[in-house]
Amino acid sequence: MPRRARQRGGTGIYHVMLRGVNRDPIFLDDEDHERFLVALRTAREISGCTVLAYCLMDNHAHLVLRTGHEPLGLVVKRVGVRYAPWFNHKYGRVGHVFQDRFKSVPVETDPHFVSLLRYVWNNPVKAGLVDRPDEYRWSSRRCFGRPSDLVDADALGNLLASDPLDDDAAGELPPWESTQKRGPRPRYSDEQVAAMLEQACGAEGPEQFLELDERVQREAIRQLRTRSISFAQLAGLTGLSSSTLKRRHATRSETRGASRGGPS
Repeated sequence: MPRRARQRGGTGIYHVMLRGVNRDPIFLDDEDHERFLVALRTAREISGCTVLAYCLMDNHAHLVLRTGHEPLGLVVKRVGVRYAPWFNHKYGRVGHVFQDRFKSVPVETDPHFVSLLRYVWNNPVKAGLVDRPDEYRWSSRRCFGRPSDLVDADALGNLLASDPLDDDAAGELPPWESTQKRGPRPRYSDEQVAAMLEQACGAEGPEQFLELDERVQREAIRQLRTRSISFAQLAGLTGLSSSTLKRRHATRSETRGASRGGPS
């Protein structure tokens, strides 16, 4: 069946969403987020596109872009070819990182643009990660109204009459929420996860897992997180609390940076 042609907008502004294959995480630590933003910055410089906003979540990324002398598909491809192989190499995996083709919706009106920014910036709040949008580290909301080496603050300011989060106008329904059906995230039974854990580190239960070296534990946690296994489910099978699992997982990027003689 032939692919449906993408919608092209007269403004050149698009809401782009990249989602992990099988809804798996595409960002597991700070280094991953930083690497993606480097890839986006490089694509911007080559393609001449304008980055108006972004928000990187665990298993998907929202981008608001205005195309330059290259079409949108090539811009996004430039990001993917710089990030996906690096991600696969880092985590010892193969195959696709992103699910299907990226999704894009052209932005043609001012109310749509305002509603879109509100939606993108509020993603971490809706997910329960922060209380306010500007508290989330991996969102361009943090640099709104200030100079940025990635977001074109002048271009964004010229498109807005006021701060979208201070605007009480209803605007249009957010894209993705109103037009896209979300597929279910993979669900694994405890028996399936226990088998994955045994394959990753050889532990046949919480008692054996707790006896493992912390480095081995971190590697096993990393492998299962790439399969979208929640910290809550891992807690019941490893004997570690969710908070301890999160710390072990986060420690991995710090250890990588130390082994290279500098920050990651």
